[in-house]
Amino acid sequence: MTIQLLREWPPGYGGVERVAHELALVWCGALYSFDAQPQRRLEPDPLPVSYARIRLPRFKAGRLLVPLPSSCLLELLLSSRPLHGHLPSPEVLVLLLLARLLRPRRRVTAHWHCFLEHSPGLNGRLFAVYQWLAQMTVPWLSAVITTSPLLAEELERRGCSPERIHVLPCCLSAEQEKAALSLPERRSIGTAFMSVLFIGRLDSYKRVDWLLESLAQLPQPWRLDVVGDGPKRAALVAQAQALFGSTSAVCFHGRVSEGAKLQCLARADLLVLPSDRCNEAFGIVQLEAMAAGIPSLAFQKRRSGMGWVGQLEQFPWSQQPAALADVLRQLQSDPEQRAELGRQSRQRYRSLFQRSVWFQQLEQWQSVR
Repeated sequence: MTIQLLREWPPGYGGVERVAHELALVWCGALYSFDAQPQRRLEPDPLPVSYARIRLPRFKAGRLLVPLPSSCLLELLLSSRPLHGHLPSPEVLVLLLLARLLRPRRRVTAHWHCFLEHSPGLNGRLFAVYQWLAQMTVPWLSAVITTSPLLAEELERRGCSPERIHVLPCCLSAEQEKAALSLPERRSIGTAFMSVLFIGRLDSYKRVDWLLESLAQLPQPWRLDVVGDGPKRAALVAQAQALFGSTSAVCFHGRVSEGAKLQCLARADLLVLPSDRCNEAFGIVQLEAMAAGIPSLAFQKRRSGMGWVGQLEQFPWSQQPAALADVLRQLQSDPEQRAELGRQSRQRYRSLFQRSVWFQQLEQWQSVR
C-alpha cells in the first residue's frame, strides 16, 4: 500500500492531481498534501474520493510551504510503507529526502511531471536553484516515474540511471475514456469549414494569442471554441474582437462541465495547444481529444512531451510556432486528411494511452521494484 505526497490538493484538480488520484485508486494508500489554501476548505470538493486524504499543517513563507511538526508528518516520514512524491515541489522534495534519510531501506520514489522553465525575477532564480538540486538528488531515490520518453531522456542526460527511470504516461479516468471513445468517427464532408478547439487555462504561457494570430491568416469559414478561464481571458477577448470584429468565429466558453466539454469535442475537427514552455509537459486534454478521434497539434520543446503525445508519423511537421498557420491552412483545405488524422489519433490513443495499457505499464513498474 503506497502512500503519496503532493503540494496541494484539495482544492484544485489539475494534471498532477489527476495522476495522483488514479494511482491512489490502484494503491489504496493515503494521499498527503500541504494545507496550502485553508481559506478554500469550504469549497465543494471537485472529486469525492474513497481513499484517505491528509492535510499537513504548514507555515507559509512567500511561495514556500514549511511543514510544521505534527503527528501526521511523523507518520508520513517514519512509516515503512512505500512513499511516492509528485514533483516539481521544493516542499515535497525535502520530505522525500528526509524520509529516505530516516529509513534508508524504505522505498521512496518520485514522479517527475515536468522541468520548470526559468523565469525572470527572484522567484525564477529560486526555482532554478530548486530544479538543479532536484536533478542532483532525485537519482538518490529508489526510482523515478516520468510521463514521456523525452522527459526520461532528459533525466538520463542529467545523471539519473536509466534503470531507475520508468515511463508511465498520464491516463484518462474510466468515465472520460468511455465517453470519448463512444463519440462517432469523424467523416469527411467535403467542406473547407474547420472547427478548432482549445481547452486549458487562459494564461500567458498557453499562447492562445498565437493561435488567434494564426487563424487570422486563414480564409473563412472556420470556428474556434476556447474552453477554460484565467487571467488572460479579457485580453484574449479583446484581441479576438480586434482581429475578427463582432464575428461569431471565436467563442469563449469559460469553464464548462464535463458534459459541455464533451459536446465541444464532438463538434471539433482539431485540438490546438500552442503552449511555449516546458512547464507544460504532457497535456492530458490531448488524450481526451485523441480518444474522441480528434488530432492534436502541440509544439515540441526539448524538455517537454507535449508534441510527443499527439505526434503522428503520417503527418510530419516541425511542431514549431512559425509553422502553425501553414499547418492550419493545410488542414483547412483538406477535410479528408483531417478525418484520416482523427482515425490515426484514436488508434494512437488505443495503442499507447488507453487505461488497459496504463495498468499494464504500472504493473510492470511494480514488478521490477
